[in-house]
Amino acid sequence: MIHDDLGEALALLSEHADVVASRPSDASAPTWAVRRGWDESLLALDDDALALAETDPAGVLARHAHPSLSDAMGRAQRLITRYASQRMASGARDEPHVKARKRAQLEILVEAARERFDDVPRFVDYGAGHGHLTRALLHALEVEAIGIDWTAESVTRARELAGDRGPTFVHADASTESRLLRGGELLVGLHPCGALGDAIVEHAITHRAHVMMVSCCFQKVPGDTRVFLSKAAKGFAVPQHALGLANLAPESFDGSGDAVDKRRRRRDRMALRFALEARGVVLEPGAEARGVNKDRVRHGLDDIATLAFAARRLSPASPEELADATAKADRVHASVARFSLPRSALGRVLEIAIVLDRAQRLEEAGHQVEVTPLFSPRISPRNLGLFARAR
Repeated sequence: MIHDDLGEALALLSEHADVVASRPSDASAPTWAVRRGWDESLLALDDDALALAETDPAGVLARHAHPSLSDAMGRAQRLITRYASQRMASGARDEPHVKARKRAQLEILVEAARERFDDVPRFVDYGAGHGHLTRALLHALEVEAIGIDWTAESVTRARELAGDRGPTFVHADASTESRLLRGGELLVGLHPCGALGDAIVEHAITHRAHVMMVSCCFQKVPGDTRVFLSKAAKGFAVPQHALGLANLAPESFDGSGDAVDKRRRRRDRMALRFALEARGVVLEPGAEARGVNKDRVRHGLDDIATLAFAARRLSPASPEELADATAKADRVHASVARFSLPRSALGRVLEIAIVLDRAQRLEEAGHQVEVTPLFSPRISPRNLGLFARAR
C-alpha cells in the first residue's frame, strides 16, 4: 500500500510540478492555469463556493465542471481521504507546563507507543525541546530515556522540568548525533523539522532501530531542493521554496482548537509583501513574514509589519504605506485566493508523499512500516504517524 500510494502521490506531483512550484501572488492568472484552461473556471467560483473550497479544496474542485481540473483534484482527494483523521484525545493526562493541544498529542503518541513498542529497551527523543514527550514516554514505557536537542536553553529547561529522576537530556545536533545509539532502541520525533526527519530515518537504518515519528516543517532542509530518499522515488526532487506548501492546511486552529480567520491572515501577509516591495525589498515566495513568528500573524498587519520591517533593519512602515498596501491586497486577494486552490489541494499530497517516501526508505531497508493519521486537524494539521519496526 505504501509503495502504491507513494507512486500515486508522485505521479500527481510530477504532472503538476509547475503548480506546486509557482505561488500565485497577484491578480494575473498563473501560466499553469492558463495552459490547462483552469483560469476562467477558477475565477468563475462565486464567494460561497470559494469559502467552501478554502476548507476542502480538493473535495470541492473534484466536483468542478472542468474535466481536467475535476480529474486532478479527484485523484488528490482520494489520496487525501485515505490519510484523513478526526481522532481526538480524551484529555485524561494532565501534564503541567504543556498547552492543551500538545497534551492531546502526547496522549495519543503515548498510547501508540504502548501498542507498538512496549518491548523496547530504550528510546531516544530527537528534537526533544523541553522534554514533554520524553517525560511522558518514560512514565508510560518505564525504560531508559534520552532526549536530544540542539538548543542549550531547551535542554536546560528540560532538565529542570524532569528533576533528578527524569530522562537524560543531551545538548547536541540531533540531525547528526548518532553516537549514543547502540541498536534496537526506539527513535522518536514529534514534529522534527525538515532534514531532522530524514536523519532519524537514516539513523534507524544504520543502527537497526525502530521509529515513531510525526513529521513537520519540510522546508527546513540544506540546499535548494529536497531529494527523495527511497529507491521507489529515485530522482524525484522538490524545490526548497515549494516544500513549505506541505505545511499548509485548509483550516487552521488556535491553541484552544478554535478555527482562525485564514482569509484575513492571508490578506495581511499579502499587504505586508506589497509594503515591503514598495520599499524595494526583493522577496522570494512566502518570504514576507521572515522574522515574524507564525502565531503573531493573528495580531494583524500593524504588528507583523513592525516585526518584519525591523527584521530587515528598515524604518517602520507609516500608516499611509500600510493603507496603500492594504488597498492593493484587497484588490488582488479575490483572484489570488481562487488561483491558490489547486496548489492548496496539492499541499497535502506533497506532505503525504514525503512521509511515504521516508516509510518506503525504511521498508526497503527491511523495516516493517505503518503510516497512519493520528490527530484531528484541531489538535495538529501535521498528523501523519510513521511507525517502523526493525526486523
